[in-house]
Amino acid sequence: MMSFAANVARPQLVVVGPLPPPIHGVAVSTALILSSPTIVAEFDVRHLDTSDRRNSETIGRWDIRNVALGLAQAVRLFAMLFGRRRGVVYLPLSQSSGGFMRDSLFIWAAKLARWTVATHLRGSEFRSHFYDQSDMLLRWWIRVTLRRVTSVAVLGESLRDVFASLVPADRVTVVPNGTPAIAGLNGHRDRSRVVFFSNLRRRKGLVQAVEAALIVVGRCPDAHFEFVGDTDDPELLREVRARAEASGDRIVFRPAIDDDEAKARLLGSAGILLFPPSEPEGHPRVILEAMSAGMAIVTTAQGAIPETVRDGVDGFVLARSDPQLLSASVSRLLDDRDLQARMGDSARERYASTYTLEAADRRLADWLRHAAAIEAG
Repeated sequence: MMSFAANVARPQLVVVGPLPPPIHGVAVSTALILSSPTIVAEFDVRHLDTSDRRNSETIGRWDIRNVALGLAQAVRLFAMLFGRRRGVVYLPLSQSSGGFMRDSLFIWAAKLARWTVATHLRGSEFRSHFYDQSDMLLRWWIRVTLRRVTSVAVLGESLRDVFASLVPADRVTVVPNGTPAIAGLNGHRDRSRVVFFSNLRRRKGLVQAVEAALIVVGRCPDAHFEFVGDTDDPELLREVRARAEASGDRIVFRPAIDDDEAKARLLGSAGILLFPPSEPEGHPRVILEAMSAGMAIVTTAQGAIPETVRDGVDGFVLARSDPQLLSASVSRLLDDRDLQARMGDSARERYASTYTLEAADRRLADWLRHAAAIEAG
């Protein structure tokens, strides 16, 4: 009886979102939320799966399959909510017209069923690349829909302004990512190894990173680079492979890793993470994973990255993804191994103090309870 009473007392939570594959930030975040001991202990959790097993380039696009999926999922959500004890719908908010139109169906379905809606923006392009570039009618629909949202979470303090004039400031909360600790390290670290660990896409700074690697291997005789990740642009991969051929085996390309032990071996045995996105980011988990593993970071000032990686302390945060700037920072860390080690240690301490999965789950649970309290009040 006590167990039943405790279960009844837990707030209802419906998590809307995709699961891997394909691997991308929102899918990974959904999987982590659903497996979180904190969330499962504090909420009665159900999941509306919005997965589309095609590659990540199809996400948010206007095509027949996406429209059909969106309509069917909105109907399923309403059926999950209607007539049940009211709770909170958690929704990662899209930053494209097709994705937002689907999300707006979810928001209106939840409000029609009189549930609280808490949306989480897991990027930083909502204002600059979506709202500001939309036509007048779509901007009106965005404003009207966001008025039905109880609370919005962003990934960093610098991203609060994304929703200026769209959502009242007191309903915008900062809920950054966390990630599981990289475990099982063997203690050996090759400080001449530099890893690029991400989807191999232009927006991730792939081209600039390869150009920087070519400069570095010409300067540093023992430096070698690994580019690890999948691509949805085979022509781009052929292009960068061809550029790197002159380096021999000092610049190599490997497929994506989704096995935790293999990821630990990769990040735990290299000295530097090179991740220089050239377009807006949210709060990249690869940064947190590398910090957890004690790597020095070379990155760019996109999204919440400058709030996470302290420039000159945990690594170098550059103003732009430029091969000359990137190569200079990587070369400095390769030449000064003590500096590289100090930055890696600082990065690990920064992760442990702020970005563990447990800390992130606690922040998420507190925010969702606060959102529920707003609606109840």
